[in-house]
Amino acid sequence: MVLDTEETETERHGNFLVAGVAHRGTDVDEAALWASLDDYADDLEDAAISDDYYAVMYDVDTDSGEFTYVAGREVDSADDLSPELTAVEIPQATYAVLRPDYETVDEMVVQIHEEELDSRDDGDGVHSPIFERYGADSDPTTVADREIYVPVRDE
Repeated sequence: MVLDTEETETERHGNFLVAGVAHRGTDVDEAALWASLDDYADDLEDAAISDDYYAVMYDVDTDSGEFTYVAGREVDSADDLSPELTAVEIPQATYAVLRPDYETVDEMVVQIHEEELDSRDDGDGVHSPIFERYGADSDPTTVADREIYVPVRDE
């Protein structure tokens, strides 16, 4: 089981905006996507409100296995950013903090979604985003640095 809320650390997070480069599909070339973020470094640096980086996974299609993955930074607003960038709102929620050993993002997203999130939605069939947070000195393409925040329903 990927998520055991009785044994897993939880934290209250959310109510922030992540903007960055997006990929939609069933697999993600993480290194290439993170490298493409460099094309927007100046744009994002001006808008970023911290040194942290985020990866956000959302809009998982259980039939096709497709999901959207955004590699980016936390920003106050996406209004003045390049139109090629995607902005994702992270809602306020309680998140389980996972440190799994997945080799790829797609493997992790599908596994977490299948095991845990099918029964947890916002009431209209929409799941809250899953996100990863990385400090400025972390490498978001390595398994060792992964810390994943999965929304759990508040009791």
